[in-house]
Amino acid sequence: MSYLIFAAIVAVLLFIFYRYITADSRRRTAALAEEFPVEWRQILAERVAFYLSLTPIDKARFEKRLQVFLAQTRITGIQTDIDDTTRVLVAASAVIPVFGFPDWEYGNLSEVLVVPDAWKEQQDPNKEVAPLAGTLLGSVRNFQTSHYMHLSKASLERGFQDSLDKQNVGIHEFAHLLDEADGVIDGVPATVFPAALRPEWEAVMAREIAAIRAGNSEINDYAGTNEAEFFAVVTEYFFEKPEKLQQHHPELYGLLLLAFRQNPKSRFLRWATDPREWLKTLRSRRKFGRNDPCPCGSGKKYKDCHLQERAAA
Repeated sequence: MSYLIFAAIVAVLLFIFYRYITADSRRRTAALAEEFPVEWRQILAERVAFYLSLTPIDKARFEKRLQVFLAQTRITGIQTDIDDTTRVLVAASAVIPVFGFPDWEYGNLSEVLVVPDAWKEQQDPNKEVAPLAGTLLGSVRNFQTSHYMHLSKASLERGFQDSLDKQNVGIHEFAHLLDEADGVIDGVPATVFPAALRPEWEAVMAREIAAIRAGNSEINDYAGTNEAEFFAVVTEYFFEKPEKLQQHHPELYGLLLLAFRQNPKSRFLRWATDPREWLKTLRSRRKFGRNDPCPCGSGKKYKDCHLQERAAA
């Protein structure tokens, strides 16, 4: 009898262990089997320019990646509510930098903690983090083998409200996680930069950081802090304003194009010039004010750009 009890206990423990090690796989499978919520698609259509620039096939792939991320990642509000909009924007921030890597998942991320706005640094309770750009409104913290990301809700939403300002704190922080996947946040993520690209990337990065520190660059000054912040800041720039990055920094843009295996400039240009896709976009997303920046990325006001095309359509 004691042998049967022992065998039963072992069987239960093995079952629990099996359920534990297969939990992510089961959540992923379940997420992929679900229909994408209509409400989430509307949020993407209204808030995420990157999503709008995709072809229908890539939009479906983006949606599945987003579902898997949300199924595997806890998003917790600290003194703020977490609604569908916040969840979708966090997930979009995660998917955008790794969209060129079909099998990539943030296996080292335990939880995303969302706070209302800027917060006080724990190591110095008298120092208020100013509401500026970059990681001052976001951070990635490492506790042994687990990583926790902090994001300012206000800054996250602001990053997607203006898709042309070269700043998106969500993309910035997930760029840090991508950088850290090889064990160190040093601005040279092994996943993104294969060995053959690293010497050229390091040389270009050094020249660009020197230009920023000398005041001879329009890249955000925060990128001059160190190599890790440079990579995160130019990742924002690459996905938010690719045509300007290519215009001002062609070598840098070319390296990021190879590294991320994406060409956001070509996507945005197709989105802006294909009348059928543009008409679908106009019907699906919010109205733009006449003096708002045109969502096509041209840099012109909406009234001087695609508003006339919409009226004609």
